[in-house]
Amino acid sequence: MGKMKKGDLVRLSSNCFTTANGGSRKYPSGTHGDDDLQIFRARRPITESETRGWYNSDASKGMNDAGESKLPPQSVSVTLKKNGVYPVLRARCRIRLGYGNPTPGMAKILCTDTGEIAYVKRDFLEVVT
Repeated sequence: MGKMKKGDLVRLSSNCFTTANGGSRKYPSGTHGDDDLQIFRARRPITESETRGWYNSDASKGMNDAGESKLPPQSVSVTLKKNGVYPVLRARCRIRLGYGNPTPGMAKILCTDTGEIAYVKRDFLEVVT
């Protein structure tokens, strides 16, 4: 991975996919993508309007399996394509994508297909030269 800075163009690195699909991983990354479809799932925090929409939906009503009130999701996935090139909006950041502490070592990129902001671990990106 080369030095990454704001304004650079990046793509998904080879450690996002298995060797069978042109990457360097031995096993697929189960939570981050679908290896056979050549996609990677980044995350972004949900917006205030998405949170309000969740509270107004039927998904927020009732209790969960443990008998506790339901909590709204804190992030949603953004699908990135293997051969996509994405501009870096912030090269080094830490972001809270769940109810725990912020995750360090992230980069903020723009998905040019959907126009959404996505946060990806810097290890999963490489600078386009």
